[in-house]
Amino acid sequence: MTYDEANDTLTVGTLNGTVKNFRIRHQSKEGFDLVYSSLEGPEIGVYIRGKAELDSVVELPDYWIWLVDESTISVQLTPIGNPIIHYVVEIKNNKVIINSATGIINCFYTIYAERKDVDKLIVEYSQ
Repeated sequence: MTYDEANDTLTVGTLNGTVKNFRIRHQSKEGFDLVYSSLEGPEIGVYIRGKAELDSVVELPDYWIWLVDESTISVQLTPIGNPIIHYVVEIKNNKVIINSATGIINCFYTIYAERKDVDKLIVEYSQ
């Protein structure tokens, strides 16, 4: 564990706890803080999200090549405007290829994957 006094940061390898909250100063209510909690699940996961308009290729971040296991990638597509089916054509070469029933792409996306640069999370421990 190391503490960087200049940046007021504490670095640890692994942090175990019951809840992982983050408290930041509220930007629009004076005298208040905003408390958010960390998303939890049975994996050490990462995600990106964005908007696809007319382009059927979603470029994944270049660091995903070494960071994530491609076989764990899942994609959620939400159409914008009208209820049109959007779908994944394929995932390869650090890209997600999408299409829609009309051939016109207009959707939000969220892409999840599991990290491969660390050991898999052991979810259940015996006491």
